[in-house]
Amino acid sequence: MKIVNKYKNIKIVKDAEVGTGLILGNNLGNYFYLTDSEESRYQGFFYAGGSNYKDELEVFKIIDGINIIDRGEVEEIENNFYEVERKFKSGISEKYFLPDGYNSLCVQTNKKVSAQVVLDMRHPYDSRESGRFYDIKLKDECVLIKYTKYREKNEDTGSVDKKEFTLYLAIKTDKNIFGKIEKFVSKYYEKDFKRNSFPCNRFVYEAINIEFKKAVFSVAKTPKKAIDEANEVFSNFKKLNDKGRDLYGKLKIIKVTDEEIKMACLCSQNSIYSMMVENHNRKGAYAGLPWFFQFWHRDEAISLLQIYNLNEGLAKEIILAQIKFITDDGQIAKKRFYEIDNNELSSVDALGWLANRIIKLDEKHNFSEDLKVEIVLKFEQAIVSLIQKRTSDDGLAISYKNETWMDSLERAGERIEIQACRLNMYRLLYKFTKNDQYEILEKELKLKILEKFYVDGVLRDGSDDGTIRSNIFIMAYLYQELLDNKKWEVCFDRILPKLFLEWGGIASLDVTDKDFISEDTGENSLSYHNGNSWYWINNLTALVLYKTNCHKYSNYINKIMEASTNEILYKGIVGHHSEVSSAGKQTSSGCEAQLWSSAMYLEVFDEIIK
Repeated sequence: MKIVNKYKNIKIVKDAEVGTGLILGNNLGNYFYLTDSEESRYQGFFYAGGSNYKDELEVFKIIDGINIIDRGEVEEIENNFYEVERKFKSGISEKYFLPDGYNSLCVQTNKKVSAQVVLDMRHPYDSRESGRFYDIKLKDECVLIKYTKYREKNEDTGSVDKKEFTLYLAIKTDKNIFGKIEKFVSKYYEKDFKRNSFPCNRFVYEAINIEFKKAVFSVAKTPKKAIDEANEVFSNFKKLNDKGRDLYGKLKIIKVTDEEIKMACLCSQNSIYSMMVENHNRKGAYAGLPWFFQFWHRDEAISLLQIYNLNEGLAKEIILAQIKFITDDGQIAKKRFYEIDNNELSSVDALGWLANRIIKLDEKHNFSEDLKVEIVLKFEQAIVSLIQKRTSDDGLAISYKNETWMDSLERAGERIEIQACRLNMYRLLYKFTKNDQYEILEKELKLKILEKFYVDGVLRDGSDDGTIRSNIFIMAYLYQELLDNKKWEVCFDRILPKLFLEWGGIASLDVTDKDFISEDTGENSLSYHNGNSWYWINNLTALVLYKTNCHKYSNYINKIMEASTNEILYKGIVGHHSEVSSAGKQTSSGCEAQLWSSAMYLEVFDEIIK
């Protein structure tokens, strides 16, 4: 398959080694995901048009597929940023875009086609198949489909069926020709089976056949809103498409001679942009698409520098939103709008990353005094609680099981990157208050880390755990002052042979460890932090090595960045940076568009070309 990435006068064309797909998003949090061959139950058009009782942005899957009859195999995907085009061997081509500010999907083909519209309206994680009712009719020159989901008696303690929600899909085309199918059919999702994500069989609803060259699919909670929007978007189809081109035309073209790197940086900005959400009072950035469609505090914080570069106002909204979710005991949940309880553990390192980002942003942009006052108030409250409840007798920061970013592992106790996070919190408070006590706390913790973690020239993963993991690079990134460059070099020279993968990745665990797993195990998390190579860590490691000794480590740096560039442009989802790779060979695995992967890729080149 030919992959084309095109931005203004920059164009990169290459035959992909494996099949790929597309993801589009817009500022309301809606998104569209398709793969070219192996299908997933997470494919299709998703609508982020509501909030639940927690005021969390609520996402629904709407369309499973718009299947053009006799289109044949995909032979080319062209990523134009604001839209994506697929070309088929039959000569048919289709373009998709999501207009900003609308809950609509727009589709255009190069010739009149017939297509089958397949629906699967539900919460994306809901695999129940009972209580689903569709009603199809023609109204105001649109096909109007009403969907109602009921909770059945055997699911509830009540004696009657309970309606959960109703949604409306309005379809407007240039041909106004449609025929009802109205039947549920079983569908097998090969991609989900291969990544151990179940169920991989599901009954979906073949709704209608339509003919069109241009079509709009609009979703709303009332029939009038759905129809009005479908007609409005259809009437302004070209204007909205041009507006999208203008919006995405403001990305920064970095000054490098390598055209692939230049394009990969543009793609990474576009990927982050497509995950930024400004939907009424629900503002933030998705952790990843297609299935991490929530605001994860750690992921947002790590990505905050690049979010700021694209949307300063949203970055500040994220800072304010995160500090408001700090609990009385100094913790913050993994995701916004979620409570810390037995079902949702805290994100023990999120506040440390947030502190680091605030420090860096303030150095460049000078935050207002009012914002600083809010930040100090919440961080001081957090530190008091953390010292009381999350600090060992030795003065080291501690975490409970499954709270670190390596959340598939227990890793309770004193962990190296959690110390780095605490150091950044002390540093932030000293910077904003000039209270000497915070500077003293920082210095004392630094000495204690050296005493408990620095053994024979290498930093340990835990104060009582010498396992070699990639977390050492997080410490080096967040708090480089812990060691001088010569000592960092000794440390890296000893651990890199245990973690570096020949294709250009960093393993999450020593490759000689008995628990190391070389192949990604998918939704089964066995390999997640016991071998899988995380792209955000790979890029972070390249940045750390560059800052430490760019000449000595040039081969490592080049190999890592070549692998990341290749993954963004030619593997997985075109123009997006995925979550992880198998250790044994490079793959695009896990979530296919991951926020912090793209953000850390961009940060490498921010440092190199500054």
